[in-house]
Amino acid sequence: MSFLDRAKNAAGQMADQARQTVEQVTDRAGDPAAQERMRLRVSGGMRLAGRRMRTVVERIDPATLADLIIKATAVQELTNRALRERGSPYRIAEITVAATIPPGVNFTIGRVAEGETPADSRSSTELLADAPAEEAILSLGGSSEITELAELADAEDDPAVTPA
Repeated sequence: MSFLDRAKNAAGQMADQARQTVEQVTDRAGDPAAQERMRLRVSGGMRLAGRRMRTVVERIDPATLADLIIKATAVQELTNRALRERGSPYRIAEITVAATIPPGVNFTIGRVAEGETPADSRSSTELLADAPAEEAILSLGGSSEITELAELADAEDDPAVTPA
C-alpha cells in the first residue's frame, strides 16, 4: 500500500469518527434528560454567582466605603474648580461607586446648563490649543514621570511616608 493510499485510508477513518461524534452530540442535545441536566447545571451556577456577589458586597467595610466617597467627592470639587478657572463649560456631574473589591469609581462629565455657563467660557478645543505642550498623561495622580509614579506608589505602601 502506497503512502497516498494510507493517507486516504486514515483520512476516511477520521471522517467516520467525526461523523459518529457529531451524531452523538446531536442525539444528546435532543435528549430531554440531557437538556434538564444542563439546565440544572446552569441554574446552579447562577445561584452560586449570586451568592458570591452578595459576599463581595458584604465584605466591603462601610468606613472604607465612606472614605472612598469623601475622596471621590473631593476630587470632583477640586476638578470642577480647576475647570471653572480654565473657563471650561464642563463639570464632573455625577460619581458612580462600584461595589467591588477594590471599589471602583467612575466620573460622569456634563456640560453646564446654558443659563449657568460663565460668559468667559471657552470650548475644549480652544482650551487645548492654548495649553502648553506637555508630556502624555500616564496617571490621573498629577504625575507624568514613571519614576514619580513609582515613588508615589512606594510612599503609599509605607505608612511612615506621606505623599506631598
